[in-house]
Amino acid sequence: MMRRSYDSDDIVFATALAASAHAIHSQLEAAKFQVQHTKASNTRKLEPYRAPQGETTTTRSSSFLRPTVSLSEEQRQKQTSIWGLRSSIDAKADAWEKAQIAKIRKRYEKMHSQIQAWENEKKMREKHQMERKKDELEQRKSRNLKHYYSKIARIDHIAGGARAQVDEKRKHEESIVKLKARKMRSTGKTPVNCFCF
Repeated sequence: MMRRSYDSDDIVFATALAASAHAIHSQLEAAKFQVQHTKASNTRKLEPYRAPQGETTTTRSSSFLRPTVSLSEEQRQKQTSIWGLRSSIDAKADAWEKAQIAKIRKRYEKMHSQIQAWENEKKMREKHQMERKKDELEQRKSRNLKHYYSKIARIDHIAGGARAQVDEKRKHEESIVKLKARKMRSTGKTPVNCFCF
C-alpha cells in the first residue's frame, strides 16, 4: 500500500476546512437574508391605519404607527392584536436568529478545536522526529568518538613499537661502536668498516 505524504494530507485537510468555512458562511448569509426578508414582509403586511374620510389622524412616525384620534373600540382592539402579532413574530425571529448564530459559533469552535488538535499533533510529530534525529546524531557522535579513540590508540601503539625498535637498533649500533673503540684502544689498530650487503 502506498503511503501518502504529509504534504498531501495537509492540503486535503486545509481544503476540507476551507469548504466547511465556506458552507458555514453561506448558511449564515442565508439566515441573515431570511430574517431580513421575514421582517420586510411583516412590515409590508402591517399597513398603517387609514382613517375614513373626515376623521382626523395624528402624524405617523416612520418606525411605528400611532393610533388615530377617533378610533372605535373595535379598531383599537384590531390594532392592538396586529401589534401583538408583530411583537410575537419579531420575538420568534430574534429567537431563531440567536439559535442559528449559536449553532454557527458552535460549529466554528469545533473547527477551531480541530485545527488546534491538528496543529498540536503535527508539532508533536515534528518534535519526536527532531528528538529521534538528535538521538541518532548523539549515537553517531559517540560511535565516531569511540572509533577515533580506537584509531588514536592503534597509532600510539604502532608509533610506540616503532620507537622501541629504533631505540633498540640505536643501542645495538652504539654498543658495536663502543666495542670497536675498546679494541682500537687495546690494539692501536683502526677497525676496518665492512660495507658488505
